[in-house]
Amino acid sequence: MARVNNGANGAPSGKVGAVVFCKWKDINYVRSLPKVKKRRKLSDRENENRGKFAFTQTFLGQFTKFFRLGFQRYKDNMTAFNAAMSYHLEHAILMAAQGPAINYEKFAISRGLEDIIVSTSTEILSGKLEIKWELKLTKELLHHELSDFRSMVLLLPEDPKNHATGVSLGNSIEYRSQLIDLPKVSESSIFHLYLGFAAADGSNRSMNSVYLGIVTVEKE
Repeated sequence: MARVNNGANGAPSGKVGAVVFCKWKDINYVRSLPKVKKRRKLSDRENENRGKFAFTQTFLGQFTKFFRLGFQRYKDNMTAFNAAMSYHLEHAILMAAQGPAINYEKFAISRGLEDIIVSTSTEILSGKLEIKWELKLTKELLHHELSDFRSMVLLLPEDPKNHATGVSLGNSIEYRSQLIDLPKVSESSIFHLYLGFAAADGSNRSMNSVYLGIVTVEKE
């Protein structure tokens, strides 16, 4: 590396041939261009990891609005979406013979505080799905300052031709129920149901979501 003295027109900058004129901490210097390594063939493991990452990013991209509420505090120094990526890559992505796939029981729309739901039930009523939940003692709810938490519900289709549906920041956790519209389908279809809670007070707090199992939606 060689320093460049100021000339009549100041120090040069930029690339000239095989050298680059740079500046660092008010010191002008010149360096050679870095050597470009020839693209090497990726190993099977590297190709698998790239495919797994791309699949996860594309799949999760559909549910960004849920992750912005449910994963804000999951990992420090990460955006909510990147935190959701980290969680699902570690816990909820399977490598099947045909490629990456979702482990529906491990999929999550929120992570954070341990949930205080002791039981849940679902019922289909005139094209709508009602989810009910029972809580631990109300005193415990107030002790943890969770009274401002609101429900997050997601119906995730197993068949990608169907659309996911749900609500974010729905009813208060103390309301103990949430009603959502069922999606319209062209044939009997399986959906996976998730229930989570996130604070509506701007604190970015959320609660671990729970997997409520399968809901079969019939053609109207």
